[in-house]
Amino acid sequence: MKIAVTGATGLLGGQVVRAALADGHEVTAIVRSTGAAQLADLDVRQVRVGLEDVTRMGSALRGVEGLVHCAAVYAFGSDRADEVTRVNAGGTRSVIEAAAAAGVGRVVVTTSSVTCGSSESPSARDESAHLGHEPSPAYYASKVAQEEVALTTGESCGIPVVLALPTVVLGGPFGRLAPSNAIVLRYLLDPTRSTYPGGCNVVDVRDVARGHLLLLEHGLAGQRYLLGGQDLTWRMLHTLVADLAGLPGPYAEVPAPVAWVASAAAEGWAKLTGGSPLSTREEALTVGRYYWYSSARAAAFGYAPRPAHDALAASLAWLVISGHVPRFVRETLRLAPEVRAARPLIPSPEV
Repeated sequence: MKIAVTGATGLLGGQVVRAALADGHEVTAIVRSTGAAQLADLDVRQVRVGLEDVTRMGSALRGVEGLVHCAAVYAFGSDRADEVTRVNAGGTRSVIEAAAAAGVGRVVVTTSSVTCGSSESPSARDESAHLGHEPSPAYYASKVAQEEVALTTGESCGIPVVLALPTVVLGGPFGRLAPSNAIVLRYLLDPTRSTYPGGCNVVDVRDVARGHLLLLEHGLAGQRYLLGGQDLTWRMLHTLVADLAGLPGPYAEVPAPVAWVASAAAEGWAKLTGGSPLSTREEALTVGRYYWYSSARAAAFGYAPRPAHDALAASLAWLVISGHVPRFVRETLRLAPEVRAARPLIPSPEV
C-alpha cells in the first residue's frame, strides 16, 4: 500500500514510518523540513509542506492510498494554548480536506487518550468516555476539538476517518524532549525522589505505531480506538524507573497543591534561563487523577502492547544518551541490563 505519514520526524510519526516500511509499504514522509536525520537511513519519499497548505498537501498526497496523520503540537503551558489549538484542530481539518481532494482512501488521525477523560478512582475508561469538567490543560481541549473536526470534516468530504487515541507514549528515537519522556526524566533529576497520587497508562511508541497500521487496515470509520499499554499508579511507575535506573525511592507522595507550587517554580526558572520547564502548572492540575484506559477495542484487531517495564526501559535507554540528562546525573545511574539491551549506548553528538 502507498502510505503517507504527517509528522514523520516526530517520536510517533517516525516509528509509524519504520513500521510501514517493515511491512513492505511504500511511504511518503510529510515533514516541515527535508533531509531530517531521523529519516536519513530510510527508503522514503520526503515532501516538505505545511499542514494548512491544502493545495501543496493535496499534491503531496496524490496517489496515496492511506494517510496516517500524526503531526501535532504536544505541549503544555498557557503560552502555547493558541498554537496547540491552531495546529491540532485547524491543521487536521486542512490535511483531511487535502486528502479527500487527492483521492486518498482512508485516514487515521492521532488524537489522545485524554479525550476520554480521567477518573477520581483507579478504574479504566474506554472509548465511550469523554473529557468532562475536570481540571485539564489547553492541550486536552485541543485534542477534543481535533476529534470533532476530524470526524465532521471526514464526513463532509466523504473520506473515512479513524481516530487513534494513544496513552502516554514512551521511547525513541527523538530529537527533542516530548512531555511523555519528560515524565521519566523528572524522576532522574528529582533529588527528593518524590511521587504523586493518581496514575497514568504508559505504552511503548513502537506498539502505538503498529496500532496505527492496524487501524489503517481494520479500523471502522468514525470510531475511536484507545492505543494504550499498562495502567500504573505514579508510585508504581516511579518504582519501576528507580529499579531500572539503579536509583533509590520513591519516598514521599507529593499532594496536588505542592506539585502545583513546584511546577510554578520550574516555569519561573525556565523563564529566567530561557529554557523549557520540565513540568507546568497545567500538568500539575492533573495530579491525583487516574488516566487509566482499556485498549480492548483495538485488541480485537491484534493490538498487543508490551509491558510497562519494557516501555520504561526503552525510554531510559534513549534518555541516558541524550543531552537531556546532565553528565553528573548520568554518572549516578546504575542501569539494569534490560535498559542497556533496549538500545546500544553510543554517546550522542549532543553530549
